Amino acid sequence: MPLFGFRRRRGRLRLRDLAPDRYLTDGRRLLRVVTRFVNDGSIMVVIEDCATLDARAYAAVELVPMDVRPVRRSRPSPAGDPSPRSRTAEKQLPADGPAVASKTRS
Repeated sequence: MPLFGFRRRRGRLRLRDLAPDRYLTDGRRLLRVVTRFVNDGSIMVVIEDCATLDARAYAAVELVPMDVRPVRRSRPSPAGDPSPRSRTAEKQLPADGPAVASKTRS
């Protein structure tokens, strides 16, 4: 029994995902859509690898077996839920600790 039959399918690429300056990934690389050509229903895109800056042209149907999917923007955390970065910023040294002791002594 072939293993690829059990592979979970990701969402299909939409035409808007192949618009210029959109980002795609295959799970290993970050790719940018440089340009898109549509001719009688067939779609050709030029995709640039963001690490190597190599650009290649692909037909949209070639991207499906490559498991390319759009990069989604992360949603901001709710206002009441501080991010991990702000939680660490809340930790402060005690006022009498050596790191904040003044250099002038009387």
